[in-house]
Amino acid sequence: MRVLVLTDDQVGRAMAGSALRAWELARALDAAGHEVRMAAAAGSTQPDGHGPEVVTSPPWRWSEALVAPPWSLPPRAFLGDHLLVVDGVTPLLAELDAMPPSPALLQRRRRAAARLPLVAARTDAVLIAGKEQASWWARCLRPGVPLLEVPFGIPDNDPAAEYDQIAGVPEDWSVVLWWGGVWPWLDLETLLAARARLGTARISLVIPTADRPGTAATRFSREDLLSAARRHDLRPPQVVALEDWIPYAERHRILNRSSLLAVLHQPGTEAELSFRTRALDGVWAGVPLLLSEGGAVARIAREQHWGGVVRPGDPTTVAAALDLLLTDREQDRCRSALHASRGGWRWSVVTEALMSVLPELPAIPRHGLAPAAARAAFALIPRPNKARS
Repeated sequence: MRVLVLTDDQVGRAMAGSALRAWELARALDAAGHEVRMAAAAGSTQPDGHGPEVVTSPPWRWSEALVAPPWSLPPRAFLGDHLLVVDGVTPLLAELDAMPPSPALLQRRRRAAARLPLVAARTDAVLIAGKEQASWWARCLRPGVPLLEVPFGIPDNDPAAEYDQIAGVPEDWSVVLWWGGVWPWLDLETLLAARARLGTARISLVIPTADRPGTAATRFSREDLLSAARRHDLRPPQVVALEDWIPYAERHRILNRSSLLAVLHQPGTEAELSFRTRALDGVWAGVPLLLSEGGAVARIAREQHWGGVVRPGDPTTVAAALDLLLTDREQDRCRSALHASRGGWRWSVVTEALMSVLPELPAIPRHGLAPAAARAAFALIPRPNKARS
């Protein structure tokens, strides 16, 4: 089957967020024998110099199936006879609701929400990760649309054993790596407060501050990090800025240097609907996790003994978890559990639900687009701000 994988993010040697998932889905489809092209933002290239073709102009007439997040779909994507598989794993509306409001952000949310009536009328399947996402999407869709459990995965090949030293981190200090961006719905403050409670312990919190690939704006700079650290009386090397974006194919080098991978969040809708994708790098590289309660990955991590799962916003509990998880005994126990789990999270495994049904998806009747387009237009009308689900 000719499959077009679409993202509005930039794909290349350095990439983030939705680009990572789109690229891995495209590679899995390609490995399964489909003819795959990937359409991405301007400036995109093949991340490894091989794999599915990457283009910046979507070949609509060529494709027999389209796989994309709903938030990336232009009106053209809803027309034609191709199969439409919506990747619903990123809870963008909940993320936007967790950000400080502004006219630009509210307009972005209206544009995103306006796609949902069109998705409900036209999609042939939705990819989800976890029961909370299944419940949310079931409320949005017409009856009978299949919800396919396709979470984030890890490469089929294990990471190389090589590692790099991190500038600013003494060789004999443990690294707690905050993996991913610093977003308003996350909770770096609690991690900093917990580190302050550990005093002179030889532990470096390493926090990325580089510009996100494909954007010129810095959301959380080195100066922001150092200012936050000073509020807790922390100084380098207790807190170290990771100022270069790590290329996707080289991320194992910093993961292998790390003793713990931390992703803490604020409680709320985003946390419940999230699937903490970068935490899966810990499964791949065997790095124990420190996560906040809430969401599918935290639940799995607790069940599978991947590390520590703590109450949101509790520095004392986080400090105790850091102290425990960095002991040799807990490191060995967690790494053993992570290695035992690794095989079930390969991309070739987690995409089986999509591969098995892709040829049979046309069985669900579609609804007319005209009423859906009217509802989409109504959703774009500005209205007074109120609580949203």
